Amino acid sequence: MSEIDWSAEYSRQRKDRMQDAIEDYLHDSKVDARRTYEEMLSCIDDTIKHHKENLEKAVNLKQLMLGYRDIDLNLPERY
Repeated sequence: MSEIDWSAEYSRQRKDRMQDAIEDYLHDSKVDARRTYEEMLSCIDDTIKHHKENLEKAVNLKQLMLGYRDIDLNLPERY
């Protein structure tokens, strides 16, 4: 029994998934090339937005962890 190259297998499966999606668009008679193009760009924009939002959250968390936060001078009476 031979070892499976999981990295190569994943790469092949990822390409197959992209191929399936492209063929889905190209085989749909109600979808033209322009719509396919625009929806692909929209997917890329969604990915950029997602990563940008997560980046901002991560940066904000890091700033909090380093002590960079607003100071609230409305301290409880015990202070």
